[in-house]
Amino acid sequence: MAIAKLQEAARTNSRAAYSSFASIHNRLVTKSNLRGQLEFRDAAEYGLSPVPLEEVEPASEIVKRFRTGAMSYGSISMEAHATLAIAMNQLQGKSNTGEGGEDPARFLEMEDGNSANSAIKQVASGRFGVTIEYLTNAK
Repeated sequence: MAIAKLQEAARTNSRAAYSSFASIHNRLVTKSNLRGQLEFRDAAEYGLSPVPLEEVEPASEIVKRFRTGAMSYGSISMEAHATLAIAMNQLQGKSNTGEGGEDPARFLEMEDGNSANSAIKQVASGRFGVTIEYLTNAK
């Protein structure tokens, strides 16, 4: 029933069908998983107050600690691999080559100023494209 309502909402752009789907889904989630059974209490109930916004680290600093998992060309496409590296470089995070090395062309800056160079170079057994050039382009 829930899937039928979701399909109807997607096909017809119906807010009523989506509302019906959401209601069914939320009822099911509440019964079937832990997340649906959690209730959040107000911090004031515990004598706590919100952290002042000026004390919260900005998102632009938090994302610098982001890392991708080690995924080699064998597990995802070359395009996806490079796209993850570009995105992480833009965030100032770090992508991981996984086992399999990297095309040396990715060590160079792209025409638009981006870089597809993965910061973390996985070595593992020392096979699969692990060269001096590969290693010297690690961060």
